[in-house]
Amino acid sequence: MNSINNIKPKTLIKFSILLSIIIFFSINIITNNMLASSRVDFTENKLYSLSGGTKSLLKNLNEPIHIRLFISSNLVKDVPQLSTYANRVQTMLKTYSNLSNGKVTLEIIDPKPFSDAEDRAVGMGINSFNATEMSDTLYFGLAATNSTTGQKNIPIFSPERETFLEYDLSSLVSELSQIEKPVISIIDNLGLKADSRIGKPEQQILTQMKQLFQVETINESVNELNKKTKVLMIIHPKYLSEETLYMIDQWILKDGPTLIFLDPYAETEISRQQGVPPINPRSNLKKLLDTWGIKFDDKKAVLDAEYGFRISRNINGRDLQVTNYPWLNIRGDGLNQSESSLSNLSTIVMTTAGSFKVNNESILFEPIISSSMKSGLGEAQKAGNPKGDPRDLLSNIKDKDQKHILAGWIKSDLKTSFPTLKKKDDTKQLLKSKNKSNILLVADADMLMDRNWLTQRGAFANNGDFVLNVVEKMIGGNILSDLRGKGTSWRPFEKIISLEKVAEEKFQLQEQMLAKKLKGMEDKIRTLTQNNDGESDILSPESLKAIEGFKSEMMSTRSQLRSVKFDLRRDVESLKKWVISINVAILPLFFAGIALLISLRRKRKDSY
Repeated sequence: MNSINNIKPKTLIKFSILLSIIIFFSINIITNNMLASSRVDFTENKLYSLSGGTKSLLKNLNEPIHIRLFISSNLVKDVPQLSTYANRVQTMLKTYSNLSNGKVTLEIIDPKPFSDAEDRAVGMGINSFNATEMSDTLYFGLAATNSTTGQKNIPIFSPERETFLEYDLSSLVSELSQIEKPVISIIDNLGLKADSRIGKPEQQILTQMKQLFQVETINESVNELNKKTKVLMIIHPKYLSEETLYMIDQWILKDGPTLIFLDPYAETEISRQQGVPPINPRSNLKKLLDTWGIKFDDKKAVLDAEYGFRISRNINGRDLQVTNYPWLNIRGDGLNQSESSLSNLSTIVMTTAGSFKVNNESILFEPIISSSMKSGLGEAQKAGNPKGDPRDLLSNIKDKDQKHILAGWIKSDLKTSFPTLKKKDDTKQLLKSKNKSNILLVADADMLMDRNWLTQRGAFANNGDFVLNVVEKMIGGNILSDLRGKGTSWRPFEKIISLEKVAEEKFQLQEQMLAKKLKGMEDKIRTLTQNNDGESDILSPESLKAIEGFKSEMMSTRSQLRSVKFDLRRDVESLKKWVISINVAILPLFFAGIALLISLRRKRKDSY
């Protein structure tokens, strides 16, 4: 202790600074080597933490997988904005390798220009890019192989897919670990496949299913399924023959897992005849539903004041922000979180969806997606009119009336819908199911189309996740279900949306009345101007007086209309100002207050 006291203060300061530098670098070296894969994840959906499904997948792999990460050494230098993402990719791949008990091996390759490594990258399907016109070619992609001939690529890691990184990697590993993909048979009358006639790409749900399963699209007149079929998916059935209905009936009675999407008004249906809108865009599976004791009204759509979307629509020549009650953003209590296929999901979007009712008390029907209590039913064709005024549908909605079932499981012993059918061949006809059925009914087919859940920026709803989760559950595994839903980018301001809807309901009748009155006066002025009694261009004194009176009244009406619109927006704008104030001012004031308290405490200590 005496020796320390004898050291000069300046020397002690220098020694302290040197020791601090040594400790700083030591901590960094230790954390980089020992804690490289550790992180604290504060994101709402744990975007940066490996899910239980991924850990289970990696620990139970039977097939060895070799992953080659092609990443240029100049990537971070030439494209610094990718540094964090590149580091995350490498860290996550090392974690995959560490958790796989040696089944996943990782090789990091720097494909320098004109090298064998670059030839290897190109040969394995990795895409190149340039940071600038003068820079070298860069690579940032992945190629993985199993012990046989299986190969899967991520040609380039796109920043837009960062929130889906774990899902992309785990689905790639899962696919390579399967020796044979499960067969999914699809009867599709909506149009998920690509259509070159109208320039429509293949819908993303179908693309994702093809990555995980062997998908077979079958004609609606088919009367036999692939014997290896694991799940039958029926989308917007309309033209099914008796033979096809019988095939479905017998498949279900054999305990065949079946996913059915019905629709009272399929807005996105692709017409079979180019240039002609679809005729009667309503699903029809009545023969089977009647036998199962389920009612689906194919002429009524669910309207919802709580889950309805806020949209911009041109109404009577004016662009207005209104709630489109048939377009549903279902969340919260609308999604049954005890259902495994929905447990990690936050929102499902449906448009002009129908609803189900149980007509037979002996049928066990478990709802998993429902409307809110502020919902009702309206004419489906009117609800699906893209030029109609959604506010005209508000009278169909009764506050706290009842929930309407949008999707649910049929888990009951079922009987055949063809008890008197005489078979031409020798195949044995089943008259009742062997075990409880495995059928999921969904009252909207449009939800499968990209427009209902996906943009170029990413997913804003979990429609695709939901479908894949259900199919996996029917097959018997939910390995990837923990991952789906982690990457949705849409986080709406629920309170603001709620205020807008309340204001709309409060003022919309008055606004419509004034708008109608205004239009009536404009029409009268137009009529007086065009139908002048005389043949001259000079209006009569009576007409001029009437026009002046209408103009005066019209100005007053417009003033009232502006006042109503102002009242409608006042609460919303007030809340927005508070949100901005909290974000901009409150946090700086909070930290300034802490700094002030520390300063005052120091002054008190100095005064002593």
